Amino acid sequence: MLEELTGLKEHYLRCVRCGQCRSVCPVFEEIRNETATPRAKVFLAHMLSEGGLRADSEAAVQLSKCLLCQACTRECPSAIPVHKIVTAARSLLARKNPSRFRRTIFREIWTRPTLLNLSAGLMRRCQGLGLFEVGLAGGLLPHGFSLPGRLPRRPARAFLPETTPAAGKAITRVGYFLGCSTNFLYPEIARSTVSVLSRLGCEVVLPGTLKCCGLPHLESGEVEAVGPMAFDNLAAFRRLGVDTVVSDCASCSAAIRELQAQKSFGEIKILDLSELLFGLLNSYGPGLRTVPKVVTYHDPCHLARAQGITLSPRELLRRTGAEYREMPGAGNCCGGGGTFALYHYSTSMGILNKKINSIRETGAEIVATFCPACIMQLRHGLSKHQGNIQVVHLVQLLAQSLELV
Repeated sequence: MLEELTGLKEHYLRCVRCGQCRSVCPVFEEIRNETATPRAKVFLAHMLSEGGLRADSEAAVQLSKCLLCQACTRECPSAIPVHKIVTAARSLLARKNPSRFRRTIFREIWTRPTLLNLSAGLMRRCQGLGLFEVGLAGGLLPHGFSLPGRLPRRPARAFLPETTPAAGKAITRVGYFLGCSTNFLYPEIARSTVSVLSRLGCEVVLPGTLKCCGLPHLESGEVEAVGPMAFDNLAAFRRLGVDTVVSDCASCSAAIRELQAQKSFGEIKILDLSELLFGLLNSYGPGLRTVPKVVTYHDPCHLARAQGITLSPRELLRRTGAEYREMPGAGNCCGGGGTFALYHYSTSMGILNKKINSIRETGAEIVATFCPACIMQLRHGLSKHQGNIQVVHLVQLLAQSLELV
């Protein structure tokens, strides 16, 4: 059961309004308005919980101005889990002011893989007919709809088998949690993930009935949909006898770990892909081919802050033989934040521009990361700057080093 706002009372009452959170909040840095600060959102959540403020659309707008990047949570001297308070407050607002459109998207479509696949197919068809370009040019669609770019012809699920054997002697058997972004937007990342794991001695199991990790639903306040999906996903892995699950999406692995902490995802061991690959490569005998490129790395918020993983991705990059250059502010948010760019596109782009400047400062030819959503955001930003810097998932560089592509 996910936490209710009333259950977080002891946390939001600890806020002394010191303002330390202001120094790390990317949204406040861009907007420069007190209502955008984390402490303002904590106070707003407090007032909503106590009934001192109406749960109306204005409150929803203010609480939407948060990327859930967890920078404030990590910085808070009172150890207040600000992102959990914001998420719980959004849930309360969604219950008080239900939206038929939002519930259709997050409860009817996004909880059913078949309908989600049909929706992606419809979007692909509309793009092919040029309807998206017309909608964006005419202001009929939010600017944020341009972020995904052209959808590939087939999602990853269309060509990945349920079980991929290890290329040689099997060392371990792992379940692969294929997230929505990787599946629909970047199937080539899924292909690289399965190929690399197989080469390194993993039997890879991908249940055909997997559903979303639930993070988009949490961000949008539709919390009630998350538990049933987690139950179904857990059952799918159990049916196939999997006790270790890995994901190439930092957001997915962070969401599943949070569900597990809330007793909603059983006892299965959850690993981010970087953790598993780091261990497997340490025992891998053959050498790796050098990637002759200058590479930098962007820390996804859901990997660095939510899971505390920063070293293994950098070590993996060094194993590729590429020339690695650390970018200034590598851990700063790129401004993606799930659906944040749909509602606050200009703010998102302002945050993204700072990240793009940091990338360009390194002189890198490639920026690697471990989050498909960050890849989407960074590619969008770099395309606007008309640069030739590639944005890739780190597993794709490892696939090159292992001569799989």
